Amino acid sequence: MVESSIAGGVIPEQLEALQKLKAAEESRVVEQALAAAQQHLRMDAAYITTIDSRQQTVEAIVGDPDAEARYQGLVLPIEQTFCVRMLSGEVPNAIPDTRAVPLTSDLGMSKELQAYIGVPVRLSDGRVHGSFCCVSRQVRPDLGADEVRFMQVLADIVAARLEQVQGNIARLTERFRARRQTA
Repeated sequence: MVESSIAGGVIPEQLEALQKLKAAEESRVVEQALAAAQQHLRMDAAYITTIDSRQQTVEAIVGDPDAEARYQGLVLPIEQTFCVRMLSGEVPNAIPDTRAVPLTSDLGMSKELQAYIGVPVRLSDGRVHGSFCCVSRQVRPDLGADEVRFMQVLADIVAARLEQVQGNIARLTERFRARRQTA
């Protein structure tokens, strides 16, 4: 998978992060994928969610300490999220300025988070398990197709690991819940 991604726009520095992720221990895959996205895209936070018909849950987040403290484990009504609009195709995967897009400017999160990039975490049978996203407090005009491709490669790696643990996101994100309990 990593090798085929090079042709899809992955640059050498991203390739190194992908190779480390591919070799990671099962319990560290989500953490390393999020860290790679957050660091390489220079965003304030990266997170993975689960989504059902009513709500979105932030299962794991990496970023500045304030974001981690505020959003780890957060459950939001689905209609209040960037992700549901991205998954439905109403908005693009990369939104450099959330306030400039009518379908995201009305969301309360747009007051704080001015840039968003997200992709589905899609299982091999086509079901969407959730979303893999990054956000920034600053407008990010540089977000585009290359960044979306990088995020999708990371999301695909996480999806493959999810299938290995039979969809048990709790098993892959237990480190994040443990961190929150000790804080």
